[in-house]
Amino acid sequence: MNASDALIKTLISNGAEVVFANPGTSEMHLVAAIDSHPEIRPVLGLFEGVVSGAADGYARMSGKSAVNLLHLGPGLGNSFANIHNANKALSPMVNVVGDHATYHLKYNAPLTSDLDNLAKSVSDWVGRSNSVDDLCDLGNEAWQNANAFPGQISTLIVPADCAWGDFKGDIPQPLEKIKPSAIDHSLVSESIETLKLDGSILFIGGKFLDESCLKRAAEISSATGCRIVTDTFISRIRRGAGLPIIEQVPYFAEMAEEFLKNTSGVVFIGTSVPVSFFAYPDKKSYLLPTETKIINLCSPNQDGYDALNALSAESGSSSINQDLIQSSIIDIPTSGILDTSSFGPLLAGLMPEDAIVSDESATSSLFVTSHTLSAKPHDWLALTGGSIGQGLPLAVGAAIAKPDRPVITLHGDGGAMYTIQALWTQARENLNITNIIFANNSYEILKIELDRVGAVQTGERAESMLSLENPKINWPQLSKSMGVPSYAPTSVEEFTKVFTQCIKESGPSLICLLYTSDAADEGLGVDLG
Repeated sequence: MNASDALIKTLISNGAEVVFANPGTSEMHLVAAIDSHPEIRPVLGLFEGVVSGAADGYARMSGKSAVNLLHLGPGLGNSFANIHNANKALSPMVNVVGDHATYHLKYNAPLTSDLDNLAKSVSDWVGRSNSVDDLCDLGNEAWQNANAFPGQISTLIVPADCAWGDFKGDIPQPLEKIKPSAIDHSLVSESIETLKLDGSILFIGGKFLDESCLKRAAEISSATGCRIVTDTFISRIRRGAGLPIIEQVPYFAEMAEEFLKNTSGVVFIGTSVPVSFFAYPDKKSYLLPTETKIINLCSPNQDGYDALNALSAESGSSSINQDLIQSSIIDIPTSGILDTSSFGPLLAGLMPEDAIVSDESATSSLFVTSHTLSAKPHDWLALTGGSIGQGLPLAVGAAIAKPDRPVITLHGDGGAMYTIQALWTQARENLNITNIIFANNSYEILKIELDRVGAVQTGERAESMLSLENPKINWPQLSKSMGVPSYAPTSVEEFTKVFTQCIKESGPSLICLLYTSDAADEGLGVDLG
C-alpha cells in the first residue's frame, strides 16, 4: 500500500471528512490518495489563508477538525494568520505539510526553510515523519492532539519520500479522544457567594457559549443577581430573540474599563481575565479593578458544562428572570435610504432563523452587532485572533460543515481583500453564503487607532497608507469575475429584495454597501438580473 494512501485511510478512520487544500509538487502522492477515497471531500483554496480560515470555520460549526494540505514552509507561512485566529478560537485543526524528500533537504533547494520551527510557532503539536513506517502513527497522534478538548493545532510534516514509499503495516486504530479535565468542585460554593456580591460577574467564554450554557448562566444570574459577561471576540455564540442576554466587553480599552468598573468579584468559566487589545499611552492594559476578587472555576480545557450545572444546582435556581431574555426586533424599516441608521434593524428583521454569521465587519459592527441581538436565534462567529482576512474563508468552512443553514458574512472592505480568493471557492463549491461588504474605501479602524495611540500630527502621506480610495475597488465586478453574483443596493426596498433573494439561493452572492451618494454614477447600482 502506498504510504499516502495509508495516511489518508488513518485520518478517515479518525473521522476526517474534509481536506482544505493548496498543494504543490511535494504533496502530489497525497493528492492522488485523496482521489481514491470518496469518503473525504477535497476543497481547493487559491491561497493558503483561505485554506486555514475555512478549516477554522468548519471546526467551529462541526466540532472537529478538518485536514489542511499545505506546500512546504512558504505554504504554511501563507496560512499563518488564520491558523493564529483558529488557535485563539480553540479550533481543532490538522495541518499536513509536505516537505522535500529526506535525502534532498541537505541541498538547500529554493523552497527549503526552517519548517519545523515555523510550525512550532503556531502549533500545539508538531510531528515530522522520518519514514513510511511512522507516518500513520503520527497521523493518529496529530488527530488526537488536534481534537483534544477544547481544540488544538496539530501540524504533521511529511517529506515527499515518506509519502510515496510502500507502507507494509496495518492501519492503526484511532487513539482515545482526550476529554476535558475536571473542575475543582470545592470552589463551587465560594463561587456562588462571590456571585451574590453587588457588582459581581459570571464571565463565560471559550466553548461554553451555546444555548444550554447560556440558559444555565441565566439561571445562576436569576438566583444571585450577577451580570453575565463574555469576551469581546468569541469563537461561536448562540444569540437572538428568546435567548438569555449576555454582555460583551467593549473593544476600546477605556470603554472596557468603564464597563468593568466597580466589579466586586468575577467567576471565570472557559476564559480568563480581560485585557486591552493593544497597549495605549496612559491607558490600562489590565481592565478589571485591582481589588476585584477572582475565582478561576473552569479553565478553557476543563469541563465548563459541569461547572455551570454545579453553579446552577448550588444556587437553587431552575428558572430564568424574564428581564434576562432578549426581546425580538420590533421597528424594522420598510422604505427609505439604506444607511448606518437603517441597516442594523433591517438586517435583524430579515435574518432567517438558524443563520450562521461570520463577522469581520470592523468599524461597521457598531451599527450591526447590537441590532442583530434581537434577530431570530442564530450562531455568531467572530474574529478571535484579531488578524484580519478571516471572515470570507471562515464562512466557507461554516457552510461546508452546515450545508442546510444559510451563512451570512459581514466584512469590512480592507480585510476582505486579504483573502478575496475565498469567493472563488464559495462559487466552486456552490455554498449558500451571502457576503455583505461594507465599502468605506479605507482601513477605518486604523484611522481611529492612529488618533488613539497618540501619534504625532499626520498629513497626506500617512493618510494614504490607510486609504483605499485610489483606485476604488469595484466590488460587483470583482465578485462577478470569481463567479459570485453581486449587488449594490442603495435603498431599504432594494436591500430587502436582494437579501431575501440571495439567502434563499443555493450558491453564494455578494452585496456591496457603498458609503457614497453617487453609486449609480459609478456604475455600481443594483443589478437584480
